Amino acid sequence: MNGQKRILMIFLQLLRGRKITKRELMATFDKKESTIQRDMAIIDEVLLEEIEGKTMRETVFVARDGKGNYQLKDYGNLFDLEKLSDEELLVLLKILYGSRVFNAHELKQMHEKLLSMAQQPEILQNFLRNEEFYYEGVAKNDLLDQIQLICEAIQESRLVEFTYTKNGVTKTLKRLPEAIHFSDMYFYMISDNHYGKDNANLTEMNKFRINNMENLQKLAEYLPHKAYKERYEGGVLRNQTGKFSYFGQPITMIVEFYFDPVYVLDRFPNSKIIRQEDNVYTIEMQVNDGYGMKMWLLSQGDMIKVLSPASMRDYTVNEMIGALESYGFEVYKDGEQKHVQDLDSN
Repeated sequence: MNGQKRILMIFLQLLRGRKITKRELMATFDKKESTIQRDMAIIDEVLLEEIEGKTMRETVFVARDGKGNYQLKDYGNLFDLEKLSDEELLVLLKILYGSRVFNAHELKQMHEKLLSMAQQPEILQNFLRNEEFYYEGVAKNDLLDQIQLICEAIQESRLVEFTYTKNGVTKTLKRLPEAIHFSDMYFYMISDNHYGKDNANLTEMNKFRINNMENLQKLAEYLPHKAYKERYEGGVLRNQTGKFSYFGQPITMIVEFYFDPVYVLDRFPNSKIIRQEDNVYTIEMQVNDGYGMKMWLLSQGDMIKVLSPASMRDYTVNEMIGALESYGFEVYKDGEQKHVQDLDSN
C-alpha cells in the first residue's frame, strides 16, 4: 500500500469520530512509529490549510492525549465549512426577490438550488411562497450568461460589442469592461471609473444595464485596463450615491433635513450631523454631483433643503419650478414674497 492511500484511510477513520491509537495504526499498516507520526503531521497540515480563513466556531484539529491516541475534534464542522444556515439562505432569497433583478426563470433556478441546501426547505418555502407567486422580474432576458461573458472579458482585457437602446436611440457599441455593478434592480457593465461620463449621450456612456445589452459578444481585440489609481471603485460609488449609482465628481454637500435623519445617514454612510435645532438636522454629506444624487434630492420633496454647493441647490430649485410648471403652476416674485399661482384655475 502506498503512502497516499494509507493517509487517506487514516483520515477516513478519523472522520468516523472514533479514537484511534498509534499502536493500532502501526499494526494495521505494518509501519514504524515515525511513519505514522509523519502521516498525522500531513493530515494536520492539510486541515490547517483547508480551514484557514473559513468561518468556524472552533478549529478542527487532530487531538493527541499523550498516550499515543488520536481523535479528530469538532470534525462535524468539516462538513459545514461551505454550508449556509437556513436563516442565511432565507435572507439571501429575500434579497434576491426584493431586488427583482432576474427574470422568473433564472430566479426559480437559484431559488431551487438554494432551497436544496436547507435543512428544513418546507419552512423556508412557506416564508417565500407569496413573493414567489407574485414575482415580476425587471429583466426579460437571462442575465447570468451575459454576466459570465463580461467577467471573462474583464479577466482577459478584451473588448465587447453589443447593441444598446436608450431614449429611443439604438447603436452598436464597443467597450472594454472594467467591472460589474449592482444598484436598484439592475446589473451594470462599467467601462470607466466612477468619475467618468454618465449621461444621455449614448456614444459617450460608460455604464450600461446588462439586461438592455443585446447581441453581446467578446471581440478578439485587447486593450489594457486603466492604471490602478484610475480604477473603478464600486464601493466608493455606492457610498457617494446611495440608491441611484450615477458617476460624478466628489463633493461635500450641506443640507437641512426636516425628518428622521436616519434616512440620510443610512443611505450615505459618510454623512454626519453637524448641527441640530429642534427637528431640523444640518447634515454634511460626502457624495458626488452626478444625476443620481440630483434624483435623490428631488425625491425628498419638502423634507430637505440644500444649503451648499450652489450648483446642487440651483439644480434642485429649477427642477422643482419646472415640475410645478408642468402641472400648470407658475412661480413668481412679489417684492420679497414668492407665490405659486395655478394658471389652470384662471
